[in-house]
Amino acid sequence: MSCWNSLISGYTLHGLHDEVVRCFGYMQDEGFLPDVITFSCILKACGNMRSLEKGKQIHIISKGFLEKSIELGNSLVGMYAKCGDLERAQEVLNELPVRDILSWSALIGGYTQQGKGHEAMICFDQMICKGLSPNAVTYASILKACSQTRDIKKGKQIHDEIVKRGFLEKNLVLGSALVDMYAKCGMLAKAQEVFDELVVRDVVTWNALISGYSQNKQGHEALEC
Repeated sequence: MSCWNSLISGYTLHGLHDEVVRCFGYMQDEGFLPDVITFSCILKACGNMRSLEKGKQIHIISKGFLEKSIELGNSLVGMYAKCGDLERAQEVLNELPVRDILSWSALIGGYTQQGKGHEAMICFDQMICKGLSPNAVTYASILKACSQTRDIKKGKQIHDEIVKRGFLEKNLVLGSALVDMYAKCGMLAKAQEVFDELVVRDVVTWNALISGYSQNKQGHEALEC
């Protein structure tokens, strides 16, 4: 069993989702019963492949393990969120005996991926009320929500928190998310300021700034950038 889990975990780690599903089938054919590790991996594969029906099947047969594993609960929330079934993702989160930052981040990320910034904000506030501290993934998602809702006040608050916690120096995704948030909220000078202060930039960071200028009809600045 451990050999199958090692292989399935390796495929999951490298994003080879078809291979995860294939190995899962072979493992069952040989009479091996899945455990928490197997179920978590196959749910991640289903989420990334947007295979909702397969994910629902795995949910049904893995229910007996849910009370024993927070990782499995997180994988379930993530699977439903990535497949766009946010109502079910919320239900699963509410039913979990224990929730951590990964559970909440999966749901918040799902809302922002579907363009539901207001719902993501509500979820974020609920998470804070539970006493959980956001990680870099959560902050990146909520900055996207601020972009979608044009909530610059909340965006500035998140910016301050990120700086205080030292996340901005270590995380390129957060830098890009901040530039994008300010640009989409029409604060191009602030977007440029954040961009200039970033230690590392990539093409996503540059694109965020260029898109901001072009969307705000500042074609000359976009071309210069």
